[in-house]
Amino acid sequence: MAALIFILAAGGVSAQQGKKPPPPSARPIKDLMLGSHKEKGALIFRVRDAESTDDDNKKLLAEYKSLDGMKPPVGDVAAWKKRVGNAVAAIQDLVDKKGGAVERVRGATDCAGCHNAHRVGGNK
Repeated sequence: MAALIFILAAGGVSAQQGKKPPPPSARPIKDLMLGSHKEKGALIFRVRDAESTDDDNKKLLAEYKSLDGMKPPVGDVAAWKKRVGNAVAAIQDLVDKKGGAVERVRGATDCAGCHNAHRVGGNK
């Protein structure tokens, strides 16, 4: 009996160690933002500074696509969808290596504009 409990417990531990992080769509907006927008050197800044890899660009695109299906904490939902849609289109242009895409991403991912419209407390 004790051996069975040990085997089951060990199996549970190894199953947890092999878990992947949740996809972007399963994470709250705040977690997405903290993970890719919080500090200098974060994913969004590498993309805006044209220092990102193709994988970085694809990761940012996936995060913004997941934002499109979320409801903003405050503000107009239609404005949120338009803002996120513009960002998705700009980042898709970057992934597709279209000229001027980095500049479009910079404009479409304006932190203050989004925070003031959709973040509780505005741009802190």
